[in-house]
Amino acid sequence: MTTVFPLFQQYIEPHLVDAHLKIQNDFDPVLSPESSPFVLKSTKQVSYQDILKVLDGSKVCSSVQNFTDVYLRLPGIPSNGQLTEGECIRVRICEGRFAVLIREPIREGNFIIQPKVDFDISASTVAGLLKLGYQAVAYIEASAVIYQDGKILIEVDHLQGVTNPYIQIKGTNKEIVSSAASSLSLDGSYTTKSYLQIILESLPVDDNVTAGIHNQQAARLQELVEFIQSQGGSFNSDLSSPIRENSSTDGVLDDLQSRIKRLERWNTINMVLWTILLSALVGYSLYQKRRH
Repeated sequence: MTTVFPLFQQYIEPHLVDAHLKIQNDFDPVLSPESSPFVLKSTKQVSYQDILKVLDGSKVCSSVQNFTDVYLRLPGIPSNGQLTEGECIRVRICEGRFAVLIREPIREGNFIIQPKVDFDISASTVAGLLKLGYQAVAYIEASAVIYQDGKILIEVDHLQGVTNPYIQIKGTNKEIVSSAASSLSLDGSYTTKSYLQIILESLPVDDNVTAGIHNQQAARLQELVEFIQSQGGSFNSDLSSPIRENSSTDGVLDDLQSRIKRLERWNTINMVLWTILLSALVGYSLYQKRRH
């Protein structure tokens, strides 16, 4: 509010009139904190029937999502020894789509206030980050069962490698979220830890860490990196396309140059012929004048 937006208005907004490319979205940095969901997270087991009791039965809908979150980190960034989300770029792979998830959670008692910005990206963008030197240092594989009725969202997350599922209750109204959690008897079982922290804490204590990567995760991370690179194969082709374009352009230029040379030769021949013809006409006309 004090720096970025005034500078945007002063230096960027005037140039948008003549911009060749504009990217528009509905994200509002001013309203985002106000519309951020309140989240209560718990490890307590809750039955499907109990979840339906706190939702509006006429509006409830459910869905299942299987996703993998890969955490990319630039080597050399100072760390206190424990990997945190703030040091990484979090890339989510879900149903064949890639997205960068930006989370700046604020913890207020048992609540996690979670302003968020999500960007859909291509696999070639992730492959490009890896080429720039980013390293995949951690991952989370999970399955989420989601129930919602328009007022609150209840998400049951099954994390790979973690025995008990986690339940999250989300909503923009703090009182409604708190009331739903109390109805499910979740009081006293809340946690504000991130899933990355939970996963890393579940790894063996004696698991060695090499270059910030836990050995237990290293093999699977390598598979994920290879998958991303295979999906982002167009990245390499995109890099080589200028070469192909240059070669095709060179061919066109060579063809044009040969045509120009042929035209120049014909032009020279025509000039010589016209010169001879005009000289003959001038000479003939002078000869006729002399005779008269």
